[in-house]
Amino acid sequence: MHTEDKSPFALLKETGYFELHDQVSASDIREALTRDPACVQEWMQYVDDLRCPSSWYFDVDDDDNQYEVGFFDIKADPNRSNRVQYENATDACAAYIKHEIESIRTAK
Repeated sequence: MHTEDKSPFALLKETGYFELHDQVSASDIREALTRDPACVQEWMQYVDDLRCPSSWYFDVDDDDNQYEVGFFDIKADPNRSNRVQYENATDACAAYIKHEIESIRTAK
């Protein structure tokens, strides 16, 4: 996105994801991340750079070395919902990506 100055929507459209979304699972994404582990850190940076009043998030709790994926909404009480804990970054990142790309797809 940064090198080509394209929106996430435009990139997903180019990949054909909108037509094949039901054939792509978090497990498929995890397999791809396993082949290129540096992508996990890139996704964590992407999430850190987001400044949205509501969005999916992917975070690490350094105290207990757990990763969390959930939905943040500044207007909701509580602000965080759909929270799921993961023991490793790859599983959490795969779940986050699937949630995020589905949010993009359904918002089109």
